[in-house]
Amino acid sequence: MRLWFCAALMALSSCAYVTRAEYQELWDADGDGYPIGDDCDDDNRNIYPFAPDYRGDGCDADCGAEADDDGDDWPNSADCDPSDPDIHPCSDLERPGDEIDHDCDGSTDVRTTSCPSDDPDFPETEPIDNCGGGQ
Repeated sequence: MRLWFCAALMALSSCAYVTRAEYQELWDADGDGYPIGDDCDDDNRNIYPFAPDYRGDGCDADCGAEADDDGDDWPNSADCDPSDPDIHPCSDLERPGDEIDHDCDGSTDVRTTSCPSDDPDFPETEPIDNCGGGQ
């Protein structure tokens, strides 16, 4: 009687068996270590909270971990005007005579030097396209 009761209880519980691989796939589809509820793009392993986020590539690779009020891909902490998307470090919108410091270098003159190449936000080569895919 006891064995029958246990078998009936198991059948009625509707508990399906899931393999470890199936569970991992459901938990973290792209394998970046962040579960579906925390990962803002669980189809791309290069996008997850606090991921390296190259500035100016238009990709929010860090899932908004850094506040960016104007949406220019520069966090408020590095943006000299977080309310204007046209003003951010190394902006190419600097124009002579407009008296606006678009590139946050402390001068309204057009930049004559390139952005610092030793800073990870300004890679010397083309930045990684985190948003373009990458499984």
